[in-house]
Amino acid sequence: MKRLFTASILGLFFAVFVFSQAGSPVSKEASTILYVIPQGSGAKAIAEGLEKAGLIRSPRYFLFTVWSRGDQEKFKAGSYELTPSMSTREIEALLAKGTPVSNEISVTLLEGWTLDDMADYLQAEGIASIAEFYAEAGESAKPASGLPDWAASYPALASRPSDTSLEGYLFPDTYRIYADGGAKAIVRKMLANFEAKLAPELRAEIRAQGRSVHEIVTMASIIEREVRSDEDRAIVSGIFWKRVDAGRGLEADSTVNYITGHSKPSVSYEETRIDHPWNTYKYRGLPPGPIGNPSLSAIVAAIRPKATPYWYFLTDPQSKVYYGKTLEEHAANRKYLR
Repeated sequence: MKRLFTASILGLFFAVFVFSQAGSPVSKEASTILYVIPQGSGAKAIAEGLEKAGLIRSPRYFLFTVWSRGDQEKFKAGSYELTPSMSTREIEALLAKGTPVSNEISVTLLEGWTLDDMADYLQAEGIASIAEFYAEAGESAKPASGLPDWAASYPALASRPSDTSLEGYLFPDTYRIYADGGAKAIVRKMLANFEAKLAPELRAEIRAQGRSVHEIVTMASIIEREVRSDEDRAIVSGIFWKRVDAGRGLEADSTVNYITGHSKPSVSYEETRIDHPWNTYKYRGLPPGPIGNPSLSAIVAAIRPKATPYWYFLTDPQSKVYYGKTLEEHAANRKYLR
């Protein structure tokens, strides 16, 4: 019995020693790491994030420390300066104070993203729920009611139909926002950026062409999804505007993908027959609105198309573009899709 008791005591001390080591500093490195707690993060998510950032050894030990100190509700979103030389208990204590060095975080919205893409990203980052984002920007591809009168604050939105979403007008970029700012803060930042990027000279060119900003943004959103380089975008813009002016369909696969939610390089015949106002195979001219939020490159291409003899184009799996003057040339180019 005495031996068993001694072994139990030694085992307990060993377990305590090992557990305490889990809370020791990861290294002696004293360089500062800016660790960001996203809005809405709980202790478990914070623990996993700290381990991923190389700041703690054991998420379990961090959670034990949180529980033992009763700090479960004390963490606030924001940026904190931490170092790998800090122990887990030191890190937990600093975070539990809830006084970040900055309450700002960075968010990156990619070129060509739809409202749906942005909503999913913002929710995953803990910045705003999908419902909160749609309350400000409107539901993607569907008429939205009761939206804020954004055009009153951002004149570039004047030609946008008032009963539609902000699809196309949320400029893709990297933004610094307050962690607790929510959907309205990031939507305002994106709209202000769109207003600034659409410079006076670009607006003057649009007016001189007899087009509206809404038409340009709609065209730009399609160009964004079709080709990548500035040169190809200018050529494709010329092809698309030529089709519009001739009363022909754009026949853009990207508009069909917008309807189906796919990202196919070439859509099927059955998909081109879908009865939907955004289907540019079935309906001529521009669709009712943008199919995503375009970059400045695509917007400039939509404003400044390049005149060529081409009427057709296609893109191979490596994103190389092949042009055709006639339907026969276009058909021959389909070999590059294989």
